[in-house]
Amino acid sequence: MSWLAASNPCPGLFYGTSAQDGTLIRVRIPGGILNRNQAIAILDLADRWNTPMIQVTNRANLQFRAVRSIPSPEVYSTLQLVGLAAKNPELDHLRNVMASPTAGIDPNEFIDVRSRVQEIDDYIQNTLELAELPPKFSIGIDGGGAVGIGARSEAKWQHRYNEIQLSAVSRDRFKLTLGSNRQFYETNVETDDCFGAIVALTQCYLNYVQSYQKPKKPRMRDMLKDWGIEGFLGQVSFKFKSSNAPIPKAQLQPLGVHSQKQSARSYIGIALKLGWLSIAQLQGLIQLAEIYGSGELRLTPWQSILLPNIPTLQISTVLTAIKALALSTDPIDSAIVACAGKPGCASSETHTQSHAIELMNDLNRPINIHITGCSKRCAQPSPADITLLGTTIEGIEAYSMFAGEKPLTDHPIPATELSTIAHLINTLHD
Repeated sequence: MSWLAASNPCPGLFYGTSAQDGTLIRVRIPGGILNRNQAIAILDLADRWNTPMIQVTNRANLQFRAVRSIPSPEVYSTLQLVGLAAKNPELDHLRNVMASPTAGIDPNEFIDVRSRVQEIDDYIQNTLELAELPPKFSIGIDGGGAVGIGARSEAKWQHRYNEIQLSAVSRDRFKLTLGSNRQFYETNVETDDCFGAIVALTQCYLNYVQSYQKPKKPRMRDMLKDWGIEGFLGQVSFKFKSSNAPIPKAQLQPLGVHSQKQSARSYIGIALKLGWLSIAQLQGLIQLAEIYGSGELRLTPWQSILLPNIPTLQISTVLTAIKALALSTDPIDSAIVACAGKPGCASSETHTQSHAIELMNDLNRPINIHITGCSKRCAQPSPADITLLGTTIEGIEAYSMFAGEKPLTDHPIPATELSTIAHLINTLHD
């Protein structure tokens, strides 16, 4: 059997993305919500591919690395049946619809967006012409709760960008923002028809893509450069309402124990180092979700995982079980984001993943650090507090250090001196 869709720069399921350590396969999880049947299907995939670890991505997807075989028709059928694979392989490259991982359980949210995410995902799955859109086209729906996506957080590293995003500003209205070049552009329009707005905006963007004369598919940034925000909205066949309503700021990131809107229920946010989760740990979390929760797990855009709907009286028992799985709720375990690095990426100068784990063990407090093996700065779309940029010095792996864009050292520090890097970071924030 061969792959069912043409290869694409962005990893997917129906086509293989080659890496130095094998094939990279990404499974999209709309809204980041993983039910029991879907989680079991992921376990079956890991068993078939003899993969001991999976990784949560910064769009709340799951990815397998170093895969050595092509999925069989049976695998594709199973994943389609449980809602983890596109109904049409040609649409597989489009990014998942992003939402807050606490949708429907956040006590502060204006709107539970879960049904809207499903409605939009169904629209994408059943509209074949959308296959012409570029793979980085993305949609986000934010319910306005304490855990927000987009640019609602005061901490820029927590921002998660979508080219089209609707953020709730009241119990029946969403305000539109547009994403381009890792920035959000707030418009002055809103709507109470989330689905209708997404369809109209997407169709207008598709019309632009189809009329583009250059070989490479245009990104949203190209359209906004050509038309501007007002010009784009003027082309959209949809009646928006004018709005000066502010988009509310998010208050927290979902690690630790937090009360839900449901009485006597809480969710637990679990840190994953670099987003990695062993199959044994996933099996353990599925069991905890079945015994104490609703059988559901939620992946976050910050490469962590939530265990929702836990009876508050059972929290201490579940926390003990989480610790027994060698998992924690400590923010320091999610402090570092790292690209694939060597050996997975040919562009990387350094072994970012192993260096990140070593560095994490020497930190004395959580601070967002982005370790990247080359100047493309993959893995984190938002500015980090500290960036370590991989390079080599006479064949030796090393890192240049930056606070924002400001260099912190006069010369790169060898990767053999990660303890020195950790000391500098700890001192910088003492």
